[in-house]
Amino acid sequence: MIESLKGLLASTAVQCGLVAFSVLAVVASIVLVPRFLATLPPNYLQEGEEPRHSLPLRIARNALGALLIALGLAMLVLPGQGLLTLLVGLLLVDIPGKHELVRRVMSRPKVLFVVNKLRSHHGAGPLRA
Repeated sequence: MIESLKGLLASTAVQCGLVAFSVLAVVASIVLVPRFLATLPPNYLQEGEEPRHSLPLRIARNALGALLIALGLAMLVLPGQGLLTLLVGLLLVDIPGKHELVRRVMSRPKVLFVVNKLRSHHGAGPLRA
């Protein structure tokens, strides 16, 4: 099994695909993650329920969130902003306890500093923890 995996990874086509994915993931995370974070309302991290949306919008948000979570996990070992992409993916999916988890992670001083710095580059005010 390991030998067949090594053979697959030695394939030029697979290596080119991994390079292309890595480049695309880096560019997408650099462009899209800060823009998404800038769209969050300043009171997003404060107590309260997350607003509910229509069913088609919720399906699209969950699909995009699942994709970003998968990309974020891949970017933990490939080039890219893996943690920020995972965070944005978590922001999009509807799972029980998500809002509390996101609030706890984003309220950490270092994470909040980076998020607010990215928001300021797009003209958005800081998130209030």
